[in-house]
Amino acid sequence: MQGPEDDAGLAGKVALISGGGAAGDGIGNGRAAAILLARASAKVLVADRDLKLAERTVEMIMAEGGTAAAHGGDVTSETDCKILVEAALDRWGRLDFLDNNVGIGSRGSVVDETPEQYRRVMQVNVETMFLLSKHAIPAMIKTAKGGAIVNISSISALRPRGLTTYTTSKAPSSVSRAPWRLITVATTSASTASAPDRCTRPWSMPAA
Repeated sequence: MQGPEDDAGLAGKVALISGGGAAGDGIGNGRAAAILLARASAKVLVADRDLKLAERTVEMIMAEGGTAAAHGGDVTSETDCKILVEAALDRWGRLDFLDNNVGIGSRGSVVDETPEQYRRVMQVNVETMFLLSKHAIPAMIKTAKGGAIVNISSISALRPRGLTTYTTSKAPSSVSRAPWRLITVATTSASTASAPDRCTRPWSMPAA
C-alpha cells in the first residue's frame, strides 16, 4: 500500500518494455524494469519474443496487485514494433515510456568475429532501439504530449573488456543525445543479480 510520500507520479502512465521476459523466475533488466514500474502504479506492456516469458513477468506483477499485459513480438521486425506500440494504445489509450532492453552478447576480437555475427549483434542491440523508438515517439506525442525512452547500455561500453562487437553495439546507447527525454542506463550482470530490489545507475541524463 503506497502513501502520498511514495507517489512516483506514474499512476495512469503506460510503459512498453521490450525484452521483458526472463527464464523461469529469474530476474533480468527487462523483468526488473517491468516489475518496478508496475510497483510505481504504471501500466506495463511486457514484450518478449517468447510470449511465455513475458506472461510469467505479468504473473509476477499481477501477484503484487499491479497492472500488466504480455505481448509476443520480434523487435528486429519493424512490423512487430509497430504492432507492439499499437497494442499499448489499444489496451490503455496512451504511451508514456519505452524501455529498449533487448540485447545479445558476443565474445572475441575484431579478428575473431564473423561478419554475420557482427551484423546480427548490431541488428539486435542497435537497430531495435531505432525501430521501436520510430513508432513509439509519435504515439507518445499524440497520446501523452511527450514521454521518456530508456536505452539499456552496458558497462562494457565504458570499460571495454575485449568483447569488441558487443562493446561497439552498446556504445551508441551511452553517447546518445537527442531533443527528447532520453536516458541511458549502463548495467552489469551484478546490478540485476538481485533486482528488482536493486537499481541501475543512469549514466546519460535527459537531453536538453
